[in-house]
Amino acid sequence: MSELRRTRSPQGLRMRVFGTMTALNGAQELSLGPPRHRALLGLLMLRLNQVVPAPQLIEELWGDRPPRRPTASLHTYVSHLRRALSSGAGPDGPSTLVRHQAPGYLLSLDPDQVDAYRFESLLLQARRDLAARDHRTAQDRLGTALKLWRGTAYLDLVDYAPMAEESARLEQARLTAVELHAEASLALGENDAVVARLHPEAQRYPTRECLIAYLMTALYRLGRQADALRLFERTRAQLAEELGVDAGADLQRIHAAILRQELPFGDRSATRTDVITGEDRTAGAPAAQPEAPAGRDHEDPTARDARTGPAPHVAFLDTAGVTYGIALPRDPGGPDRVTSLPFVGRTYELAVLGAWADAALSGEGGLVAVTGQSGIGKTELTVEVTRGVREAGREVISVSCSDQDGPAYGVWARILQELSRARPEAFRTVSARYSRLLSGLLSDVPEDTAEDLQPLLRAPFLIEDAVCAILVSLARQKPFLLVLDDLQTAGHPSLSLLYLLTCRLPEAPLGVLVASADPDPASDGTALDHLLGSARTLTLRLGGLSEQAVAALVARHIDAEVDAEAALALHKHSGGSPDALRRLLSVA
Repeated sequence: MSELRRTRSPQGLRMRVFGTMTALNGAQELSLGPPRHRALLGLLMLRLNQVVPAPQLIEELWGDRPPRRPTASLHTYVSHLRRALSSGAGPDGPSTLVRHQAPGYLLSLDPDQVDAYRFESLLLQARRDLAARDHRTAQDRLGTALKLWRGTAYLDLVDYAPMAEESARLEQARLTAVELHAEASLALGENDAVVARLHPEAQRYPTRECLIAYLMTALYRLGRQADALRLFERTRAQLAEELGVDAGADLQRIHAAILRQELPFGDRSATRTDVITGEDRTAGAPAAQPEAPAGRDHEDPTARDARTGPAPHVAFLDTAGVTYGIALPRDPGGPDRVTSLPFVGRTYELAVLGAWADAALSGEGGLVAVTGQSGIGKTELTVEVTRGVREAGREVISVSCSDQDGPAYGVWARILQELSRARPEAFRTVSARYSRLLSGLLSDVPEDTAEDLQPLLRAPFLIEDAVCAILVSLARQKPFLLVLDDLQTAGHPSLSLLYLLTCRLPEAPLGVLVASADPDPASDGTALDHLLGSARTLTLRLGGLSEQAVAALVARHIDAEVDAEAALALHKHSGGSPDALRRLLSVA
């Protein structure tokens, strides 16, 4: 880019094409007008600083249904576009931004002022850094590039073929950046971070072999050989089913190296999780040692009991004719009964959800669902995630979704009331235009006041659109995490509104974390099935805790080591379910 062009480019103007196309003059968002006016800007943005012939613009804007005077209409559109960009124009005026140059028009901007061009520039530089084995610099550049990504490129303009093609191309560039970031992170030994970032990508792109290879490598380095091998088998099955091909040679080499435990561990020694979570890891995964209780060094539990007062009493669990002694804590002030258990394990899930929450609250909004059978620990996991978010200074709004007995959209009424209490001034401002429409939600309406609820039933889409607009506006002012527990109990209107919100999430720094029991296998096409099965939803299904995690959980609770055979028996009878384990210990 020449110095002349740099000096003439309006310094305050920035263009965003990731997510909904936006023009900013400093912090001010410029109004770009109706869709076809925005499409004209998008078409010129695709060929930045290049002349686009007028006949080509006419064909791409109107297709086979042009207006009666297409050239005059195009000129009018250009005039509107110049006015829209006028406040961001340089000293030479808006005509220098969008100008006529035979045989058409061009948009004159420094590429650094457009997020997509800056993204690709950073990607190119990072490739060079990797070639020079400067992994840290490459990782930093790629991290900066990926933070520019606010959602699908040209999200509001993909009905126009050129923007749809460019959007697909940029998505492939994003995936390349994600993979190169994983490559740099693996070289730096940051295996946990690789798993957290690549897990949701692997769900969305289960046949992208390079991405799968990096994820398998990171899992193996974390001592999760069985998970890496299962991932390979799922990928191979998906490739055969969708594409009719076998896994590529590179992915097969990774698979063979993992089987032989010959995969190198990179420039640093691998880190390992303290407790293996999810399903049992038996195929080559090393047994994890239970963590020492917080604030204590490893020491002889017998000596500790002698110093701290009455020792735990010993209960007995009879299993298939074999009796195991289980030490339970003694409560001198009441009966020996387990009412709750400490949170242990789920290291992998916490890493994935923590990375997702950071991304969501940084502008890559989205929906993540934690599912599993009743009592498997979904609520406890979401509580741990929200604790971390709050400790990072972020806002969390958390509600339960049990609303069958309440009015329509009862879940969302509680959410709006929570937000109105947390941010009274901001909420009053953004909700003012919807106050009449949402009168049944924005005030404490008695459940038997049917008249006030009739607008909710007559105009459901207007209600849902208004609630989404309020949430997105508040998130743009200050990001927040929305947590919905027991989603399976929510009514159809509440689920319908949530599905509409997922379509708006790429526009705002708003994350939605839900916990839901597994859908009924006999159900077919319910609102919950539709939501959880959406491509926009990242789903984490919890399995039972591993035997090692069960041992660690009980050891943490009783403040003493657990006999291996007793841990095995508890794991077998609880299925790794924290709720079932609590009941077993209570009975014992």
